[in-house]
Amino acid sequence: MERTRPYRVVVWGPGYTGSQALREIARRPELDLVGCVAYSPSKVGQDAMAYIGEEPCGITITDDKEAIYALDADVVLYAGASTPDESARHEEITRLLRSGKNVVTTTAYFFPWQHGEDYVRPLEDACAAGGTTLHGTGVHPGWFVERFALTSASLCTSVSSIAVREVCDLSHHAGEIIAAIGFGKRPERLGSRTRKEILSRYYFECIAGLGHLLGLELDEIVAEVVYVPSPRTLECAGVTVEEGTVAVVDGTWSGVVGGETVISIRELWYLDADLVDPAITVSSPDMYEVAVEGLPIDVRTRADLFTSDTHDVFGVDDRQSAANLATAVQLVQAAPSVVEAPPGILLAPGFAYPAADLRTIPDPLARRPRPIPTLIR
Repeated sequence: MERTRPYRVVVWGPGYTGSQALREIARRPELDLVGCVAYSPSKVGQDAMAYIGEEPCGITITDDKEAIYALDADVVLYAGASTPDESARHEEITRLLRSGKNVVTTTAYFFPWQHGEDYVRPLEDACAAGGTTLHGTGVHPGWFVERFALTSASLCTSVSSIAVREVCDLSHHAGEIIAAIGFGKRPERLGSRTRKEILSRYYFECIAGLGHLLGLELDEIVAEVVYVPSPRTLECAGVTVEEGTVAVVDGTWSGVVGGETVISIRELWYLDADLVDPAITVSSPDMYEVAVEGLPIDVRTRADLFTSDTHDVFGVDDRQSAANLATAVQLVQAAPSVVEAPPGILLAPGFAYPAADLRTIPDPLARRPRPIPTLIR
């Protein structure tokens, strides 16, 4: 039966992604904004839509989480900050789920089983208690591996390997984001595991999830992150990167079986295209490539993303990457499916799965996923 009333939506965290989500909500009459919660005191008290330059909607940005937990809403679009300590976010998400609100988030939970039962059980219990659904999404993770690469692999009846590569220009980002990643710092200062672990927890989930859906029993997942210094000073939108400091982050995450890589994710983030590996042809500021080896064919495909409307950019990101806009779109577009789904953790939908055993396709979670051992080099 067709739904006749709008979905009642809360935006949690009107930062860059959350603000883009608000703009998408403003375009969709089938979505009704009923709440907006911020961490920054400077945003509190402002009209949520006026804050992003749209017509006022009468919904005031608040920092009162308890009011949001008590609110009558269908779904929360959660775009809170990603931090090394996940405990605060975990508590917020589980309370939202227990309060009867479905949650779509870009910050985590793409394939949470990779983190073990102690991580997953509180989420599943909260979904059961609230009759709600949790879904992690975005462009990457969320779309690139889980949908784009998997759809490419569905052209094969069996898959022997999948290699994906994201190549992105981050020179338009704000200074604090650039610094958090490690740009503008001396490579020798970036040896701590914390920074690599923050990056790896997303891609570990991607590889574990893809391996599970393909029926590949991975032995381990290995991360190798390389920081490439710049031979000259670079002027970016939000920061000056001095000669000898990091201007390229080049990381590879590999799912291994019997000593051989069967799934790999390579992340190449740069501030100057001239510093990108010369073996790579950069065709767009946000480039996503997939290479599948299988039977009866191999598949090579690429997606290039471009911003189509300059009205959709905010602040320092005056050359806003299309990937950031697309992340907000994924957050918004997933809302109806998450609201209508049965209680529990929802995986990204796949058109077809080239699974090792076709009997697993109707319910890919019938086999309880197991955590894969990981190594960060």
